[in-house]
Amino acid sequence: MTRRTGLPAHPHHRPGARRARWTGALAAAAAVVLAAAGCTPQPDDAGPEPAEVPAGLERFYAQNAAWESCQGNFECARVEVPLDYAEPDGETIELAMIRKRAPMPEGSLLVNPGGPGASGVQLVRNTATSTFSTELRENLHLVGFDPRGVGESAPVECRTDEQLDQGRAGEPLSIAELGALCDEKNGEILAHVDTDSAARDLDILRAVNGDQDLRYLGFSYGTKLGAAYADLFPENVGRMVLDGAMDPTLGISEVTLAQAENFQQELHAFVEWCGAEGSCPLSGGVQNGLDELDQIMDRLEEEPIPVEDGRTFTEEEFVNALLLPMYDDGWRQSFSEALNELQREGTAESLMYLADARSGRLDDGTYADNSWDAFTAINCLDYPEPRVDGAALDRALDDVSPTLGWYLGGDLSCKDWPAPAVGDLEPAKRLTGDAEALVIGTTGDPATPYEWAESLAEQLGPNAHLVTYEGHGHTAYGRSNDCITRAVDDFLLDGEAPAEGLTC
Repeated sequence: MTRRTGLPAHPHHRPGARRARWTGALAAAAAVVLAAAGCTPQPDDAGPEPAEVPAGLERFYAQNAAWESCQGNFECARVEVPLDYAEPDGETIELAMIRKRAPMPEGSLLVNPGGPGASGVQLVRNTATSTFSTELRENLHLVGFDPRGVGESAPVECRTDEQLDQGRAGEPLSIAELGALCDEKNGEILAHVDTDSAARDLDILRAVNGDQDLRYLGFSYGTKLGAAYADLFPENVGRMVLDGAMDPTLGISEVTLAQAENFQQELHAFVEWCGAEGSCPLSGGVQNGLDELDQIMDRLEEEPIPVEDGRTFTEEEFVNALLLPMYDDGWRQSFSEALNELQREGTAESLMYLADARSGRLDDGTYADNSWDAFTAINCLDYPEPRVDGAALDRALDDVSPTLGWYLGGDLSCKDWPAPAVGDLEPAKRLTGDAEALVIGTTGDPATPYEWAESLAEQLGPNAHLVTYEGHGHTAYGRSNDCITRAVDDFLLDGEAPAEGLTC
């Protein structure tokens, strides 16, 4: 049996704007292209200079963010950073930022949606009012940025839209093939998209936004970026919220196994909900529902279903669609309706829509961003070369996740990647002085299991405050409840730490 994985099944980023979720009819996917036509310069909000500037980087820290109106009620700017921090006088790249200006600003809040590979520009542009509270938006400039290699910031772009489609449908490129393609198309940037370099960029962004200390909200992989920043610039940390925490000590095999186990647990929770929902076609108890899903995937492996746009709906695409309500329980009803369509009518149009929504594919056949290529490029630099026994890992995945484990593995070894790994698996350093962090873990988070939040909070020490959200889905702020919103807002705006052991 050949490996059936296409695109990675578990990017560490928060789901897209769920308030526009499909509810029966096929909805049009929103384009997520950053355009700056008709820009009008606006004065920059100059603030205090940081206490210290790393030697050789003075000209980068001295930049002014030339904010220009764009995208309606937003402002856009680009900032220059070194391609290689070991050679600050060498080549440079530009990073894209977008800002939702606050009417009564106390400073800026830099935000990252995760990935690696997800666009902070898109996060702010598309979900500023749905993700972030009114109080936060009124008192802090919301600043989304694309990390190096991502979106509009020297993006790593390797595969064509057609190749991404083929990978999703079960014909992926190997790491060696993808690496050769990325090397051919991306030149020197490929060796410099590691998280530590992105964290150094983040300090320049803090400075050019006029902030003495960094206020930061990172989701999922964004928590890894935030922890890396705190390691490198402990004196510049102000208040950090790390939501859907990653554990920096885990290798890629450990990450994959933990995710597989937790996706299986969340699948059980979904099937249980489905059986009680009434109109859902999965019934007869959890095990019977899981057996029905296995049977559907077996049928699709033998006889994929053509869809109207000429593509074929395979069992890999079914898994793509199935993962969506695991990431965000707000998609449960949509998946239930799409599954009914498949069972009753034998068609897969709605399920393909859900698979496209999870994969970032737009109605015109293009992909919204370069997140899938950036995901691999950044991870291959961040994780030391894993000694992966593929057969043993497959057996372990099947043990912890009989339904989904086979699809969540893939080619985990980066030994054939053209750029060498530069990361390590060291624990995060303890926060000191006035630096504080709020670490949020969701008990039913399959992509970043709750135990990772406990581990990261422990590593960061007593200046880190663990908050627990009892719920399902990936990350909490902006998609959970008022308790989480108040805890985050009070911390970011007033420095008010939550009660010890707060559970929402």
